[in-house]
Amino acid sequence: MATDRTERLLNLVLCLLGTRHPVPRGTLQHAIPGYADVPSEDAFERMFERDKDELRGMGIPVETVLNSAGEVEGYLIYEGAYGLPDIRLDAAELGVLGLAARMWSDAVVGSHAAMALRKLEATSDHVLDVDPLFVGQSAPGEGHLPPLWEAIRSRRVVRFDYLGRGRDVTETRLVEPWATVRWQGAWYLGGLSRERSEPRAFRLSRIQGAVAIQREVFASVEHDDIVALVAQLSDPPRSGTALVVPPTSGGAHLRARATFVDDTTWAIDFADDETLMSHVLEAGGTIVDPPDLTSRMREALVRVSEAHGETHA
Repeated sequence: MATDRTERLLNLVLCLLGTRHPVPRGTLQHAIPGYADVPSEDAFERMFERDKDELRGMGIPVETVLNSAGEVEGYLIYEGAYGLPDIRLDAAELGVLGLAARMWSDAVVGSHAAMALRKLEATSDHVLDVDPLFVGQSAPGEGHLPPLWEAIRSRRVVRFDYLGRGRDVTETRLVEPWATVRWQGAWYLGGLSRERSEPRAFRLSRIQGAVAIQREVFASVEHDDIVALVAQLSDPPRSGTALVVPPTSGGAHLRARATFVDDTTWAIDFADDETLMSHVLEAGGTIVDPPDLTSRMREALVRVSEAHGETHA
């Protein structure tokens, strides 16, 4: 039975970490399930080189040990360079981690955050509870992050239906994914659009349905290409200005974009009204102009109150 790739990498780490002497390549080939199944020596060499590069990319220091003649003697992982010391956190630091885990409670990594929280509680005397009022909400489109991260890691083409800005129907896109970027409160995918043969950025909240990872593998790109693409994610055209009564405290992300009209009112330029309302609601502020946004925000607050069992006359 074929060995799962993740299992093979884990076995390689355990094999190299559990020894004081370099392990020869031939020994690894016969000791680790998955290597012995490859059809040829060349195939094993390519697989082993990819595995080493991937582990090093994860920050796992796979060392190549040479003998006195300059020949490769074997490989190992020095425990001192890879292992972590005991992590000891005070009550304030634990509280911050508890808040971070609660912030991710409804996001795509919520289960992992909860598991980490339980482990922290098990090794300390604190129960890391956080007032629900401090819990934020995940950004639209975050559910697409896990398959995109997997495709980026394995350099696999992805396919999805995309509703572009100002369009009424979706279009199927084939993309070579390079990186995901959080930009002004929204998640974007940067990569090469096969349809347009050029780098493009796709807002995850506009992806309709599931992201499908294809079998096709694409060549890696230079880091400068990704940086250049991210630099192109400029603000969309401004669609209006809202007057906002700021929260009594906090709201730093709103303050950074605001023009102060007076002591009690901020003027904030916005391009996407839904994003603006989300930021103002989360900060605890109030939109007082324009009237359509004021009305929609009031309706949103009513829905939130009703969801918590409150009634309105």
